[in-house]
Amino acid sequence: MSVGLPGADVGELERLRREYETSLSWRLTGPLRAAGRLGRTLRPRRASDRAAQPAPQDGLDSLLEHFYGERLAAIDAACAEAPSPQSYAMFRGLDNDLWALLLTQQYELYPNIRALLPRMPEPELQELWNGRSGIPLAIQSKSFYTKLCDGYDRHGTRSLSSARVLDFGCGWGRLTRYLARDVAPGRLYGCDPVDGILDICRANGVVGTFARSDFLPEHLPFAERFDLVFAFSVFTHLSEAAHERCLLALHRSLQPDGILIVTVRPPAYLHDCESMRAVLETLGPDEHASLAAPRYLFVPHSAVPAHPQYRGDGEIDYGETVITMAYLRERWSSLFELLEVSPLLDDPYQVVVTMRRI
Repeated sequence: MSVGLPGADVGELERLRREYETSLSWRLTGPLRAAGRLGRTLRPRRASDRAAQPAPQDGLDSLLEHFYGERLAAIDAACAEAPSPQSYAMFRGLDNDLWALLLTQQYELYPNIRALLPRMPEPELQELWNGRSGIPLAIQSKSFYTKLCDGYDRHGTRSLSSARVLDFGCGWGRLTRYLARDVAPGRLYGCDPVDGILDICRANGVVGTFARSDFLPEHLPFAERFDLVFAFSVFTHLSEAAHERCLLALHRSLQPDGILIVTVRPPAYLHDCESMRAVLETLGPDEHASLAAPRYLFVPHSAVPAHPQYRGDGEIDYGETVITMAYLRERWSSLFELLEVSPLLDDPYQVVVTMRRI
């Protein structure tokens, strides 16, 4: 069963949709691009499309009870006694896939676990923001979450359980909620430029401290310094000027030797994103050689006055972005040491870049 925002109605969803479409359109929609569906709209799926899918809890109750029943029953009983953010530590020993399944809320068993874990927004809002919902979205989220934890485990200077962590561009807390079992209460944060989506985080019980960030930040909206900051599909959409502002703000907010993990687009995205194909013409006859050079390739979305990033001069700082590896090495090296670059198999158009603050 999917549980939405308490008290949310069609009008509220439409308000959020309009806010999204005029500010952060196409944000975090890589999963369906990877499937070759670049021409889709941001409207929810038709009822006929959703009807073809199995009911949310089909098979999950049986799977959870058969393979994990004894352990989950014990956690469920413990959650009933004194549920609190500290209770999330009980989930640390669970397999990442099992943790992802529990976060979907698409099962009927273990009511105390379901009551403790954050509610999911309506499937329509999930699809509007991310292009997927339910189990398919959980698969992609778990894939990045696993790389995030593994990367920090290799390169961080303190344990994740004692680290202060920020989800930069957190949306409705899709990824923030995964870290709630790993990070000590009071040390998990999220920020996003859209106020309405942060209200969704709070209303659905996502654990963390949330604040609105500026689209072109000088500073982040927190006084704290972070050991780990991650940004999924944020630097895939920013103009060169906007990305520089974000990098500087993140650098200021990271601890010395703090870790920054972001995703960027691979050059193949230029061929598969319709709005970016025109950029190919600027690369010259030897595309391979051109992409081996430091290049920041950005195609803005339509510059309309209603867009929050519209500067009033016909320019806009949000669109589709490809950054070459040579650019990362040359232009980010004054702020960050490049540690790892790793593909995300579930979404070939999101490449995970791990860096350490200089």
